[in-house]
Amino acid sequence: MPRTSRPMQVLPIVLREVEVTGIADITPNMRRLTVAGDQLSAGVVNGMPRPQFHSEGFDDHVKLVIPTPETESVDIGEQGEFRFKWNREALGFTRDYTVSSVDADANSFTFDVVRHDSGLASEWAFSASIGDSLKFAGPKTSAGLSEGVDFHLLVADETALPAVRRWLETAPADTSGHIIVEVPTAEDIQEISTAADVEINWLIRSGTSPGDSTLMYEAVKNMELPAGRTYAWCAGEALTIAPIRRHLRRELGLPKEDVEVIGYWRKTAKKTEAAADEIAGDATSETATPLAAASQDAAADGVTTAGVDEFAEVSESSQSIVSNVHEMTEILPPIITRIAVTLGVGDLVAGGITTAEAIAAEVGIDTEGAGVVLTAMCALGLLERDGAAYLNTQAGAVLIGDGAGDGLNLDDPAIRDLFSIVNLLDILRNGHIDMPAPAEALTSAGEALTSTLTAPTWRAQRAVDAALDTAHRSHTLDHLRYVLDIILELEPIATAASVALAGDAGAEVSAALTRKAPESGRSVHIPGAASVAGEQSWPAVDCTLMLAGLTGRSRPEAKALLACILESSASLVVVEPLTDEAELDDHQAEELVATYAMTGNASWTSEELCQCLSDLGAVAVEVVDIGWGFGRFRSAVIARRP
Repeated sequence: MPRTSRPMQVLPIVLREVEVTGIADITPNMRRLTVAGDQLSAGVVNGMPRPQFHSEGFDDHVKLVIPTPETESVDIGEQGEFRFKWNREALGFTRDYTVSSVDADANSFTFDVVRHDSGLASEWAFSASIGDSLKFAGPKTSAGLSEGVDFHLLVADETALPAVRRWLETAPADTSGHIIVEVPTAEDIQEISTAADVEINWLIRSGTSPGDSTLMYEAVKNMELPAGRTYAWCAGEALTIAPIRRHLRRELGLPKEDVEVIGYWRKTAKKTEAAADEIAGDATSETATPLAAASQDAAADGVTTAGVDEFAEVSESSQSIVSNVHEMTEILPPIITRIAVTLGVGDLVAGGITTAEAIAAEVGIDTEGAGVVLTAMCALGLLERDGAAYLNTQAGAVLIGDGAGDGLNLDDPAIRDLFSIVNLLDILRNGHIDMPAPAEALTSAGEALTSTLTAPTWRAQRAVDAALDTAHRSHTLDHLRYVLDIILELEPIATAASVALAGDAGAEVSAALTRKAPESGRSVHIPGAASVAGEQSWPAVDCTLMLAGLTGRSRPEAKALLACILESSASLVVVEPLTDEAELDDHQAEELVATYAMTGNASWTSEELCQCLSDLGAVAVEVVDIGWGFGRFRSAVIARRP
């Protein structure tokens, strides 16, 4: 889920076990299961507190471990303090489903399953019996309704109907909106009570196969939104809903935070499976891996496989190494994928604009150039050609998944800055200072791909370039969305009567602090540039929270800023994209290299930061894990003044 205008709670991921207590077929193609058990209540697991099962958002989802003979012998994983560490093999037996309703008094909840000809979850659900046991984890987040919205637009196929139903049943009476739902047959229309002022438009797919219909897209294109602010939520088959996202964002101009278009499932050549794991590209998903893929990866790592002779095993491993190194040297994929996302090629193709001429006309580029990009996308398996028309492949569908383009779109100044990595060699040889741009990656028009550097440092450039600064702040907040509430609950911040915000922390973080403790009387300060530069004193506060405030600063500059803060703050919480595991984690390695190429200064490790704070006289310096253990922000460094 990308950053959204909906207020969101981040929850610990806890594995629980329940049993089936109710089964009801609410339509010919949808079954509702009720599950209950003591593990939905608060307790202790592996010596760690287990919170009460919690779900308030209409699209909250849980990850079910589908019972099969194989899962009885599979180690599912290990419970951590804030996350469940899934065994990769077990993830192949998991599926995500929306929580339809919760009965806290009965320690139970319900979820709905769509009938399919085949599919792991569907086959289990339509053969389940009362008393069957079921393990699950989640929800990991719970988001409420957007605040300050005048109109709600919800669009869904049958796989997302449970979320729409919950929205209708829980929306307040003063909520207005329009609901569009596509179902297989007229018998699948559901009677849903609601206090909201909404119109529901049911679309009957009839004989059209799931995932092939354009009914939802046509309905959205043909409706006129009322005046005021609209929040749009759409879910269904990934390729079917892709043009809806483009229409809402580009044609109607709805802001990013007011649009959520989520691929609940993907159509494949062999079968369809509703409510599959979230689409790859969300930096926070733990994507399920089929057992076949897990076995291939194990072979690539040199894991011994029974029944394979030693020579064959070594040969296969060597071939895998060569293949992996070959893939590392390819320059085409990172360029073409970003250009495809920036131009919106996948969305256009999904919306019926399928020829090179039509695509070129739509995005305003040369037809010959469009043909070059489309040919390269075919070579990478993102598109396939049928005569003059191009079609999205399942690999291409990943690129148009919700949130996938946020980290690839080169129209975003922050992403262009990160792309300065392409000029690393020149930076290493010639130095970064006094270069005309953080990276001199030139477009065909001769314009710098990254922002033109008119200030002596990257930080100074952000201070004079509002668009660049806003983009980087937004980029930081996108990555913080799953950990911000956890950060604000850290003891030095939660107990502080006064807090100062530094780095990319600003109005949004200030609002979150107020929302978490509206009656506390806490004062929140956002020091100006003069305080950051050391020209004025830092405000005297109980705690300063710094978010990505060291990134791009030289070590002496960062040390001076930290010293200034510690003089006036009783405690300091620093949250940075630390790169402790860069030698083992390619994402952290990318962070390290991109930060250096973009700013001329390498990112920090927690050890280096702790030593710096200790040298400045801070006491009780500690590193605290935050969130689920993955993502750009994984830990916080806390220091206190003597």
